[in-house]
Amino acid sequence: MRTIWLSLVIGYRMLMRNKLRSLLTLLGIILGVGAVIAIVSLGEGLRHQFTANITSMGGDVFFMTPVAPKRPGQARQPMKMFTMDDMRAVEEQTTLVRDVIPAIDVGVTAKHGNNTTNGHVLGVAADYMDDIPEKIEQGRFFTQAEVNGASRVVVIGHDIMDDLFEDYENAVGSQVRLNGTNYEIIGLIEKRKNIFDGAPNPDTGFLSPVSTVQKRIIGNDDVFWVSLYLADGADVKEAKEEVATIMRQRRRIRNASDDDFQFISPDQFLEIGNQFLNVLISIFGGVAFISLLVGGVGIMNIMLVSVTERTKEIGLRLALGAPRPAVLTQFIIESIMLTLTGGMFGVLSGYGLAKLAAIMLEKTIDGTWIAVIPMQWLVYSVLVSIFIGLVFGVYPAWKASKLDPVEAMRFD
Repeated sequence: MRTIWLSLVIGYRMLMRNKLRSLLTLLGIILGVGAVIAIVSLGEGLRHQFTANITSMGGDVFFMTPVAPKRPGQARQPMKMFTMDDMRAVEEQTTLVRDVIPAIDVGVTAKHGNNTTNGHVLGVAADYMDDIPEKIEQGRFFTQAEVNGASRVVVIGHDIMDDLFEDYENAVGSQVRLNGTNYEIIGLIEKRKNIFDGAPNPDTGFLSPVSTVQKRIIGNDDVFWVSLYLADGADVKEAKEEVATIMRQRRRIRNASDDDFQFISPDQFLEIGNQFLNVLISIFGGVAFISLLVGGVGIMNIMLVSVTERTKEIGLRLALGAPRPAVLTQFIIESIMLTLTGGMFGVLSGYGLAKLAAIMLEKTIDGTWIAVIPMQWLVYSVLVSIFIGLVFGVYPAWKASKLDPVEAMRFD
């Protein structure tokens, strides 16, 4: 124990003797660890936000979308959209679903005055606002009567408003032309605060009654997807099977393998998102890890230089009876001290960089982005720093311990 303590003291003195050289040597480790921590922090922060917002959708909702069935030996069939009759049938026959919310999303060209932009119209039901985090900031949302009458009314998003209206203009109460037809803007939805919150982004488009989009824009009663909300106490698996049975009867499907629709749950979004983030973190983390290896080579190089500079000192210690394992331990400890110091500074700099990047991203994308460092990654950083110091310090330490005392003392 005393030998290790003395080795730590001597190692610290060696670091302080050549401060600039030690700092330059540490830069590789600092940059490597810092890059890894910054990437992981931003990735985990995004995962935290994504998980929180998907979870906020609740466990009582699932979605149904049409798919193009693929039968063995046959070409893929064209996608068959849902209809409003399908929606009414599900609403009337299901006992495990309390709400059936159809939706349509279609691109449009919007014009107001001399300003023109491309956007999208999301056709939804009158109770759509009950299911998303955002609220009406100004004006109102459309009513069931306006849905029944396919009224030409829209609720506008902030990004579209900025594109079409001047700062001095009030969008609510104004007219906007969508694909050449006038619509009244009756409300402004508040700006989205989160990157992911389980719904199409209203900032970049318009919300309009689903019947209006069907009759006045796409010209049919197609429904692109459906949100289904469970009745109290209902099981999601049983509810999916009940809805599937109704849809198979309506679409004349005999076998489940021939289904031309699918169900998606929030937990599936979560699984897909986590898989994507894991791949993203692994790729960028792997690139950053390369800089750690470069830093390790720098550590080996400076330790070899240190062995050369201290050849006489090593020879004297060996001549006075110092055991070779003590010399080996001395240089390995010095190497680990270098990498561990670099690792700690790397953690601090990486987290600071992640916090700065999160702030900049929030301003750029107008979303909520935080930096999170999982505790296990702090442990990994320390262990990796020690490992690199050990691996790249062994050869210089071994070389020092094998010096001949007489030849070492003659070294000039």
